[in-house]
Amino acid sequence: MTNGAPITRILVANRGEIASRVFRTARSLGIATVAVYSDADADSAHVRAADRAVHLPGFTSTETYLDAELILAAAVAAGADAIHPGYGFLSENPAFARAVQAAGLTWIGPTPQSIEAMAWKVEAKQIAENAGVPLVPGAQLPDGISESEQQNICDAVGFPLLIKASAGGGGKGMRVVLGRDDLITSLQSARREAMSAFGDDTVFVERYLTGARHVEVQVFGDTHGNVVHLFERECSIQRRHQKIIEEAPSPGVTEAVRERLFTAAVGLARAIDYVGAGTVEFMVFGTGADQEFYFLEMNTRLQVEHPVTEEITGQDLVAWQILVAQGQVLPRTQDEIFAAGHAIEARLYAEDPANGDLPATGSIHKFTGNGRSAAGQTLRIESGVGDGSVISPYYDPMLAKVISHAPSRQVAAAVLADGLARMTLHGPVTNRDSLVAILRHEAFVAGDTKTTFLDEHPQVRTPLTNPHERQRHAIAVAFALEALANPEALVPIGWSNVPAAPQFFTMRARAAAEFTNVFIGYSRGGVKVNIAESELVPFRDVFALEAAVIEDVDARTEVLDDSHAIVTVRIGSVSARCSIARYGDEIFVDDGVINSAWILAPRFADHSADAIGHGPATTMPGTITAVEVVPGDAVVVGQTLVMLEAMKMEHRIISDVDGIVLQVFVEVGQSVDAHLVVVELEESADATESS
Repeated sequence: MTNGAPITRILVANRGEIASRVFRTARSLGIATVAVYSDADADSAHVRAADRAVHLPGFTSTETYLDAELILAAAVAAGADAIHPGYGFLSENPAFARAVQAAGLTWIGPTPQSIEAMAWKVEAKQIAENAGVPLVPGAQLPDGISESEQQNICDAVGFPLLIKASAGGGGKGMRVVLGRDDLITSLQSARREAMSAFGDDTVFVERYLTGARHVEVQVFGDTHGNVVHLFERECSIQRRHQKIIEEAPSPGVTEAVRERLFTAAVGLARAIDYVGAGTVEFMVFGTGADQEFYFLEMNTRLQVEHPVTEEITGQDLVAWQILVAQGQVLPRTQDEIFAAGHAIEARLYAEDPANGDLPATGSIHKFTGNGRSAAGQTLRIESGVGDGSVISPYYDPMLAKVISHAPSRQVAAAVLADGLARMTLHGPVTNRDSLVAILRHEAFVAGDTKTTFLDEHPQVRTPLTNPHERQRHAIAVAFALEALANPEALVPIGWSNVPAAPQFFTMRARAAAEFTNVFIGYSRGGVKVNIAESELVPFRDVFALEAAVIEDVDARTEVLDDSHAIVTVRIGSVSARCSIARYGDEIFVDDGVINSAWILAPRFADHSADAIGHGPATTMPGTITAVEVVPGDAVVVGQTLVMLEAMKMEHRIISDVDGIVLQVFVEVGQSVDAHLVVVELEESADATESS
């Protein structure tokens, strides 16, 4: 792991928030830093955070961050004497670890032998079983076997089952299969995604266990034979088998099982002479005296969720990695490691929970996590983005990790939810509101956090805003637009001594289907506000809408610049101060408690799209990985037509009608933009007649 020399300059073979995180600790230790970046990441925050930066030509992970030769060449060119792999990409690739050491550089990670021992999950399970750790039933799928042989192996494991990538984690290359009918297509899709994410398409299967907790133990070893644990984390709140909320300690593990988990994790680490940071993952079932656990896998790297362990222990795990890589003894013995309080981490993603967690792309106009909640509690924010950052389709869409630490779990959850709600976050749609809803849900607060949480409480995926608050924001937007259009006006637009036609503004809340029409009328008697919800109507017909009167409204507007205003809206006896920011047709409202995003509607219909062909289209930019149909094929509603890879995941483009394929406009390997029609369909006569 170490060549014995002190480290003076570290290259981080990664991107985004983890690269910035490693740079921060390296600087605190007096070590210079080197970033690598793809074409898509040229203006990224992690590039600016490093002392040196090396360009990796290309956009995709395969062309850049997964190219070991390019990474090594970058280290040599920048004068680095050590490489930290972060997590994901090459972090658990034993061949890369060996190549780093062969180049005379210090590898800040486990030995290649330890990585290899845990890299092949079936072999890892054998090692764990030999170490006395109970296992989930599963099997490997050897290369070259037939589809019928694959089905027989899976039948022996039992359905439902889980397909997992042997070479990595993070939910990539993972699929739940409920029965034989979906097995082969799920295997093919999982292999493609695993190859894209890890450069290895090997997968295995194991019994899919529901109603359990996902609990992991942080372990650490050094080159002197010492191995310790730094307690456990629970990571049960997941979507697409990828964690979104993690916490330490677990709210549901009994003390007896907790000690057994620690013993099993440390024992497994000792069995492979483990050095550096690692995580042993388990599934925990049951409660009280009947609680039991099974080994899942060992991640031979630093985890995304390591900050919650740092918060409860007061230790810098990246510093531990760097010190151990230089041959030093672990900074603490087991008896010197203590846990205090409770820490919770929420992963903030550019994705739409209301739309199947579809990743979102686009520019971040403004991101200011002020790091404080209403209670004045400090939040820790690990981010790889900032104002002006572009969320591309090439990489994972995580924007930031937000972490709270408090004396109790209840306070930690409340502080984190409040801090997330108060963030200024203007840009693509995110899972922020869903995270807040989860943290405030009574089941979460009670510690009922099994892996089925999101299935059992689907309402947290699309939390509803109080309609009165939504109306308040719509009114604030209307007054802000009016003021921004005429910042020097001495009286409001439309003001008259006699009643006159009101000003109106039409907008749509980004999460809503209907448009909100706000009518503002001025007269000597004061302001009058009406609101109508409707489909988009022509300009000439807007005043014919049946609108509801919002009683006793007043607004005071302060224009900050040509796109920002503060509007204090009073409805009845309750007032709220709303911050309004406009970016083209997008408008964002923040009032310190809730947030909303609005899209302005055009005054006149845009007919430019009428000449564009219609049909199933790409949801975002990406690369075509599979085309499942050819001209002449008959298709049915819901049938997969094309597979699109974007943000390290595969997305199905399906048929929305029963019909015949007339043309296919894309091919495998083609890079495509969003909203590109991929297939032209002719709806069948039967479907047309029945509709």
